Amino acid sequence: MRKAGLLDKKPLTATRTMLDTARKDTGTLKTVHTCYSTYDYIEYETQFYFRAAVSEDTKILEVDLFTRKDLASGSKEPRFRIFLDREREDFISWNMVEEKWSRAKIDMLSPAEGRYRYSYRGRNHASKGTLKLVNGYLKTGYMRDVETAVIDFQARVRKDELAKRHRLITDVIDGYMDTVPDRLPVDWLKFINDRAAEHCIFYEKEKKTGYCTHCRLKIPLFGHVAHNMTGKCSQCGISATYKSWKKQKRVYSSMAVSILQRCTDRKNFVYRQFRVDITMEQSAGYVPEIFTMETYRRIFNIMEAGQHIRSEGYEWGEFRNTGIKRWCAEGSVNHGGWLNGSGGYGYARSVLYTGNISRLFQNTCLQYIPAAAAFKSMGKTKINVMAVLGDMKRGFPYEAFWKMGLKQFVRDRIENDSACGLTRLEHLGDKLKPWEYLRITREEIAQAVRLDVTDQQMRIIQRASEMRVRLTDEQVLWLDRHIGVHILMNYLNVQTPHRIIRYLKEQICVESTGIGENLLLHLWTDYLDMARQLGWDMRDRSVFFPQDIQRAHDEAAVLFTAWKDQTEAEKLKASDAVMHRNAREIKRAFCYRDTAYRIIVPGCYLDFKKEGNMQHNCVARYYDSAVKGECIILFIRRRKASQKPFCTVEIRNVNGKFAVIQNRAAYNKEAPEDVKEFLERAVKQAQQIADRMIAEEAERIRMRTAG
Repeated sequence: MRKAGLLDKKPLTATRTMLDTARKDTGTLKTVHTCYSTYDYIEYETQFYFRAAVSEDTKILEVDLFTRKDLASGSKEPRFRIFLDREREDFISWNMVEEKWSRAKIDMLSPAEGRYRYSYRGRNHASKGTLKLVNGYLKTGYMRDVETAVIDFQARVRKDELAKRHRLITDVIDGYMDTVPDRLPVDWLKFINDRAAEHCIFYEKEKKTGYCTHCRLKIPLFGHVAHNMTGKCSQCGISATYKSWKKQKRVYSSMAVSILQRCTDRKNFVYRQFRVDITMEQSAGYVPEIFTMETYRRIFNIMEAGQHIRSEGYEWGEFRNTGIKRWCAEGSVNHGGWLNGSGGYGYARSVLYTGNISRLFQNTCLQYIPAAAAFKSMGKTKINVMAVLGDMKRGFPYEAFWKMGLKQFVRDRIENDSACGLTRLEHLGDKLKPWEYLRITREEIAQAVRLDVTDQQMRIIQRASEMRVRLTDEQVLWLDRHIGVHILMNYLNVQTPHRIIRYLKEQICVESTGIGENLLLHLWTDYLDMARQLGWDMRDRSVFFPQDIQRAHDEAAVLFTAWKDQTEAEKLKASDAVMHRNAREIKRAFCYRDTAYRIIVPGCYLDFKKEGNMQHNCVARYYDSAVKGECIILFIRRRKASQKPFCTVEIRNVNGKFAVIQNRAAYNKEAPEDVKEFLERAVKQAQQIADRMIAEEAERIRMRTAG
């Protein structure tokens, strides 16, 4: 819109009615209660006041916006002058206070007051003449609030502008979307009902009958049933949850389902994800009402073998704040707080339709992979479909593992996004035998097939193979059931699995207590780790299998602590020498004491560590800085108990002056006031001594140079 001439005419001024109404609007005191606090605020009846006029020359509508605050203070000037051009579909606003133009819509103009302070019962004020003029000019069809009429016009203008501006982007997206098939399989709703939806049996206990939401038939009840108990329908056999007719009035669930299809260009494929909402209400006889909405698409290619899937994602939503709902590039849509993992918008784990998979992958690098059977075996488990396809394409031997009988292992890998399982894999780029991928022997993979192992069981076999130990079938199952992939597997080549398992059964009682809160198991593993580091003979059964675990652990802990301290002291010997020299210099300056307190200067790492342990602070981490001379660490002691830690102090050189950075008592609490006063006097004396030492050193250097 051309700005020239718009401000030639003076703005409209407030009428007496507007001024009187604003002065009378003194507001009502409101109280807000939150979980954290309670506060009061004043709520006013009316926020904006409007006047309007149409220019006879340009046919442009001017809408002047006044605020309650301005009018109540006696100002007759509007805060904004809004110009609307219906013919050219354009608008612009003039800020009277800041004296500048704005292209913002009326809802984005800043009136300097929050909208929460105003009632929604009659928030805006305008005369009947103003209402009639604005609605007539904008052709709203009826008498709308001025603000609502203006914002609708501005939103429509902005929507058209942005649509033209972003045509280059939207045309490319539309080109891909045009290749997505229009139809879904004829059994799509059956798939949702059978494999995706969570079903219920709504029962009436008195009548001994129930209604199954899967087969939608009335069924007889047998035996005991209770609210929220799981069971199976006697007609269709589906797993369902019993819901009492009296207790459950409504059931709602939301989930993500998906389908893979070939695009109409015959080059690409598309992953289509839908959000499914299912509502079952007592008033409707609990008949499921299913609503589906497609929320995500991913175009990809799998024709070439040995390469990663090339793909682009698209989401359904508002395009760049234009108000237009359409397919947009992934990541450019604001979902308003929906979480992907809960069946909302954006890419999510989903239940995949499998009826077309075998036919879909014909003449591709995935044609021999039993993808349909593997996906279908997942049942109602939501999976990361694109990650699994990428794993299949990269060459992981799904076909070999599935056909040789490792179906549970394949299912676990799919459920873990094809990358996050426990089992370690060899490099996938080489053509290896199935057992070579897993770094186990042919005999061990035969054992895995015989057991139809899970991912954890495969890792147990693999870990034993790394230790060059062969486990029996019973041992694999026992370890999987009771301890999983545990640190104890590091010792399988030290003592036999049979002896370790027998000890776990008899001494640790792991079968009855599990491993989560089994104190004896934690003590034993800690003991074994300390014994190994101390160099004890782990093949000695009396060492490896102590009769009194608590006593053995405590004795080992004492020896281990002493050994560790000695080892650390030897490693820090050179640093301690430097720290000892630093301490001598520091003692010369910080020698102040009084009748209550004295200062101790630490001279080695063990001094720092002991102070930290007794004071429950992290002073030990300042050791390196103290060695480098970056800081000074002091320990303040009571004269009556000089061996007992009291306060820990950090001092640094700031522009040539000593500055106290920290002065803390135990548990990092503030030091007492008398200690702070003592330290202040000590620092003052130390500064004087340090300055004198520097002056004396400078004089010696001068004399040496002169001589």
